[in-house]
Amino acid sequence: MELLMINPGHWARTFFESIGLSDNLVSGLTISVDFIILIIASLIADFIARKILMGLIKRWVIKSKVNWDNHFLEAKVFQALVHLLPTIAIYSFIPLVFEDIPSAINPIQTSLITFLILQISILINRTSKAASHILENTESFKDKPIRTLLSVVQFITWFIAVLGVISVWSGTPLFSLLGAMAGATAIVILIFQDAINGLLANFQITLFDLLRKGDWVTFEKFGVDGDVLSVDLTTVKIKNFDNTISSIPAKAFVTDSFVNWRGIQIAQVRRIKRSITIDLDTIKFCDEPLLEKMKEIESVKEYILAQGKEIQDHNEFIGANKSNPVNGRNLTNLGIFRIYATNYLKNHDLLSSDHSLMVRQLQPLNTGLPLEIYCFAKEINWVPYEGIVSDIFDHLIASAPLFGLKIYQAPTSSSGYPFNPEN
Repeated sequence: MELLMINPGHWARTFFESIGLSDNLVSGLTISVDFIILIIASLIADFIARKILMGLIKRWVIKSKVNWDNHFLEAKVFQALVHLLPTIAIYSFIPLVFEDIPSAINPIQTSLITFLILQISILINRTSKAASHILENTESFKDKPIRTLLSVVQFITWFIAVLGVISVWSGTPLFSLLGAMAGATAIVILIFQDAINGLLANFQITLFDLLRKGDWVTFEKFGVDGDVLSVDLTTVKIKNFDNTISSIPAKAFVTDSFVNWRGIQIAQVRRIKRSITIDLDTIKFCDEPLLEKMKEIESVKEYILAQGKEIQDHNEFIGANKSNPVNGRNLTNLGIFRIYATNYLKNHDLLSSDHSLMVRQLQPLNTGLPLEIYCFAKEINWVPYEGIVSDIFDHLIASAPLFGLKIYQAPTSSSGYPFNPEN
């Protein structure tokens, strides 16, 4: 290759010609000098940027009152950003250095673009890693699967970087490469369908806030009842209350039904919704002896007196014939027991007064009339919660006979019913 006419009038060429070197050697050395000077200048610029610019950045980070810049400094995001400068500088001056050798410009610039893609990928990954640390320390993102999102970002970054390098060396546009890969998508999906389904499920879990780290979940299909340890790319790990660890596919939390008890943890109250069944044969109008007996119960005494006066005035007003208790209005033992149960719940120290509280009748059954207790306990932990519920129903079941009521249970041989061994 003839290099006789390269860089005519160049100071380095003049110097090398003055010491008697051949023209080809002079041309080659002239190009080398320019390239070496460019490299040295870039290294000096890089050194200055790292020492001076990074020094200023570190001072700014130390003086700054925010925390995000500390994570960026620890993850070496600023260093990666600074290292882009010499690469961009060399790339810009290559056409000037190799002006007389056009065939050398493209390979060198292609190599530099490849190196630049690598640097940008490192910068993006470091930035995403620093951002993940920031979000993990943010209260509103502590229970989000940040690590999963970080893995997705890193994967996509390197995937696009590889395609970018192929595009640069092959001369094929990046979008054309993506289009060419469409034919292989079906095969890739078939091979990696579990990972892809898990990834999509993970996005749905994050998008719709279905699951967070620390949530208490119950998943009957998999026999799971415990706290979420982690939400990974394709699986969710749960520590059951028996201290076993279960790994459930992430897509199961999108396609199947499960119970997330997070609302209890947020509200710091837990619902009580249970019923006792009253024997229908024991529900009756209150006669005077029963009323006098129930007036001894402090929590319903005022209700009986006030309601009794109101009912009496009403019956007198309409002229009801009270020789038959069906006429007019009357107090019933079940109605008074409901008032008693409601007052008992309202005065219970371990029940919330800020949430719904009621005692209601449900649809009568062949076993009797269900009387449902609906309220919220201030205790959300399982063992003490069950203790509160048991105490409430212990008291109500034991109190029912004082109102002339009987709690239904299936008849047994000791229930007082005639027993015929021939039947």
